[in-house]
Amino acid sequence: MLTELLREMGFEPSPGRPERPRVAASACLLGQPVRYDGGHKYHAGVASTLAARVTLVPLCPETAIGLPVPRPPIQVVLVGEAQRVRGLAAPNEDFSDALADYADGLALALDGVVLKSRSPSCGFGTTPLHDESGRELGFTSGAFAARLHARLPALPLCNDSDLDGDDALAHFLLQVHCHQHWRLGGSLADLRQRARHLAPSPRQPLLRYLQRFERHHRPFTKSTSLQQ
Repeated sequence: MLTELLREMGFEPSPGRPERPRVAASACLLGQPVRYDGGHKYHAGVASTLAARVTLVPLCPETAIGLPVPRPPIQVVLVGEAQRVRGLAAPNEDFSDALADYADGLALALDGVVLKSRSPSCGFGTTPLHDESGRELGFTSGAFAARLHARLPALPLCNDSDLDGDDALAHFLLQVHCHQHWRLGGSLADLRQRARHLAPSPRQPLLRYLQRFERHHRPFTKSTSLQQ
């Protein structure tokens, strides 16, 4: 199914096509022992299936800002009207700004990001949000994920848990290839025309993504996009 979808959109591999799309992934999903407990969260769908289609770029925002492995756990806390990433046992330790600065300072040309769900840095809409007494209030995004999405809302971004199942992976990869097409100078109108020829199941989510892309994208420049 996936190979056929990519072929229908004109994304099949060929000698004349550019390099594979570049997708950043939480390093723990690739088996790297960078989690707070010194472990990892290897995800075969990311580390194997996705890796066969794209160039994966591992990242770990928490170690990138200097946190050790292992390290005391952190959590997202609602403080007044602001969400802050604080130490669980040491709430005076606040890592929010450092994680946001890391998202702002990334210097890579990317076409998608896969992040660890529920992480206080990386979770995308899946991270538990607590009040200052530790009571869980609901779900939000980690500080890195929230800032990256705010900075680049058209960049395909998902949790590892969003990729469970072949259809979900196919939909994500279609978005990734569309982003690469645009990043390399291609037309969004051309992508929209190609998508109209797909079957309804992949066509509808792809057209919704392209509509969102058109609302949010800006000319691809060093000041507005992730660059090499």
